[in-house]
Amino acid sequence: MAEVALQKEGKADFLDKPVELDHNEKALSIDSLDDAIEDSPIEEVRASVPPTDDTTLPTGTFRAWFLGFFFTALLAFVNQFFWFRENPLTIRVMVAQLLAYPLGLIMARVLPTNTFKFFGFKFSLNPGPFNIKEHVLITIMANSAATTLAAIDIIVIQKLYYNDSWGFGGGLLLVISTQFVGYGFAGALRRFLVRPAAMIWPVNLVNATLFHTLHRRNPGNGVLRTHEDEAQTSWKISRNMFFFIVASVSFVYYWFPGYIFPLLTSISWLCWINRDSLLLNQLGSGLKGIGYGSFTLDWSSMSAWLPSPLAIPWWAQANMLAGFVFFVWILIPIMYYTDRYEGKKFPIYNTRTYDVDGKPYDLKRVLVNNALNEDMYASYSPVRITAFFATMYGQGLCALGAIVSHAILYHGKDILARVRSAKQENEDIHARLMDAYPECPDWWYYLVFVVACGLSILTVELYPSSDMTWWHVLVAMGLAAIWTLPIGILTAITSQAPSISMISEWVFGVISPGRPIGNMIFKTYGFITVQQAIAFTQDLKLGHYMKVPPRDMFIFQMVGTMIAALIAMGTTTYMMNNIEGICTEAAYPFTCPSASLFGASSVVWGVIGPLKFLSPSSLYYPIVWFFFIGFVIPLPFYLWTLKYPNSWVKNVNMAAFMLGGGPYPPAGTSIMPTWALTGFIFNFVIKRRHFGWWSKYNYVMSAALDAGVAIAALVIFFALQNNGIKMPTWWGNNPDSIDQCPRVTQNWAGHDTYAEKSD
Repeated sequence: MAEVALQKEGKADFLDKPVELDHNEKALSIDSLDDAIEDSPIEEVRASVPPTDDTTLPTGTFRAWFLGFFFTALLAFVNQFFWFRENPLTIRVMVAQLLAYPLGLIMARVLPTNTFKFFGFKFSLNPGPFNIKEHVLITIMANSAATTLAAIDIIVIQKLYYNDSWGFGGGLLLVISTQFVGYGFAGALRRFLVRPAAMIWPVNLVNATLFHTLHRRNPGNGVLRTHEDEAQTSWKISRNMFFFIVASVSFVYYWFPGYIFPLLTSISWLCWINRDSLLLNQLGSGLKGIGYGSFTLDWSSMSAWLPSPLAIPWWAQANMLAGFVFFVWILIPIMYYTDRYEGKKFPIYNTRTYDVDGKPYDLKRVLVNNALNEDMYASYSPVRITAFFATMYGQGLCALGAIVSHAILYHGKDILARVRSAKQENEDIHARLMDAYPECPDWWYYLVFVVACGLSILTVELYPSSDMTWWHVLVAMGLAAIWTLPIGILTAITSQAPSISMISEWVFGVISPGRPIGNMIFKTYGFITVQQAIAFTQDLKLGHYMKVPPRDMFIFQMVGTMIAALIAMGTTTYMMNNIEGICTEAAYPFTCPSASLFGASSVVWGVIGPLKFLSPSSLYYPIVWFFFIGFVIPLPFYLWTLKYPNSWVKNVNMAAFMLGGGPYPPAGTSIMPTWALTGFIFNFVIKRRHFGWWSKYNYVMSAALDAGVAIAALVIFFALQNNGIKMPTWWGNNPDSIDQCPRVTQNWAGHDTYAEKSD
């Protein structure tokens, strides 16, 4: 591990031990002892989070609550509404973060400053200037609604695939219980994933930079010092002006890939050599193929599936790029063109299910009362998936195995130390500054977990069609308990989180086969618990960086989660009851594409089940061994690093390597080359050669690019697309083949299975 060893008499006790960083993080070069005492040992954190705090700032103010409620409700409704569309539009929390700032300033100007008394309590609608901590709390609350809720997938698939509905009350119970159960794990993980300096959570650094950029010039806002004051660069433009310029350019540019020239989403030049060549289409398409040589010129395409390339350390990106090359550019073509998994019967890239003849799998021919009929299944066909999809199932298992092994080998000692004590002597300045605030007692989080777990059991017992019992819920919680910490460690380092969705489906499919609805619910209680715990912990780390009192964070997170659940469920119920034929082509554009992958998984793991799909006689049996391969792979690299600590092998992180194939499918393969190249330029070349510029502008640029795209996407949708105003068709926006690879949806025999429907 890299170390920063500090020794000097009379200094703080934490200097007696070196600050231990993750094995892939480089130690910060420290100019003086005082710098080390008063700042983080991590370069990226030093560049974006000042080591200062103002404990006098008001936090849970009327402004924070009002704007938090408003943006949480707005994002929950808009994101859930557009989730049903053919091209879903997600309003990211960045939009709320940007809009809350001027609204907060306006409220600070117009609200009365009088102090009111209420049952002995004093409060003011306007306690002073709108400050940075209020802004953080608003953003944290709104972040609860920044993504759609996985339980909504269950509600939709229940009705569409299996003709089952629990009504509003049952659906709300399901949504609330799945959303809150992760809080208990988040509380337990604080000592491992929030307080340690090495757990940097790169995406939070972008948000922290944006907060400080917006508030830096306003008096009384709590920004005491930023690294802009010390950054050594010949550029004299302020961060604020730089943000405005980049966001404006991003806004204008997004009109091209987002509306005028969608071809920029994937430059698949191999297809242009011969558009009629099936081989070149399969190898060259960056949207539905392998994507050799393809790349994207659309920032939103990258940020939709991967963290910002400006926020992730280069070592992590290099490992992920290597994993992408191995899985996508080497292994999958071998699997497909050697006809492994009978892949040539199907297109090279999609997430659909097929029968042995290469036709879409017809569930009606194997289901009776939403359960698998063995005789009907035997007379019909086993399920088939594409070679790409099958290989990525294996990659997912490989990643999970590597994550567990990596956490044990590289972080085992620190985990054990923190099990014994929540606080460590060598904690950085940010952890010590947070000690000024009362911490949330552990029992707060555990109480929320117990209540949510009880609601989960009540839900499955009240509705027999759940195909689950109380002990299924406990097994799902056990899975989450096993996986949350190792996944959290990797996410805190790389901002890329693998899912235990497949593991959850697999476990339920073994213990209760042939129950698709139960499989979906069990999967959600398993992987959503992990996902929510990681999301809540990430927000806690943001509050840690911004010095927001932990108890305020807890309350705002809880309330935001409840608001998001209520509004998302209400929106879903309204749309399901009022849009005829919803989630079918007849209701275009409300075709629910996001539900199709969820539905396909319910067929593979719920209807058919892993005992059949992964049986020794199955085509897909080799997938089973990927987990064990992933578990073993980090060991030789770890042993080599112990023997040769200065060799290049110390930069190899097999857990990050395995994540290189993470979002494919459904993400387009063209995003990785551009993503990695961008990271190399900014987080390797510029960071090394122009560190002052990098520390001053890098994270500002990331936030500005996101902001420009988000605002442009809203304008394009509401001003044009929502009013039926389409860009005239030309070769740069061909709706039938955006990247000019028209044959990529065909199988090796030249038959287009995308055009077929099940009988």
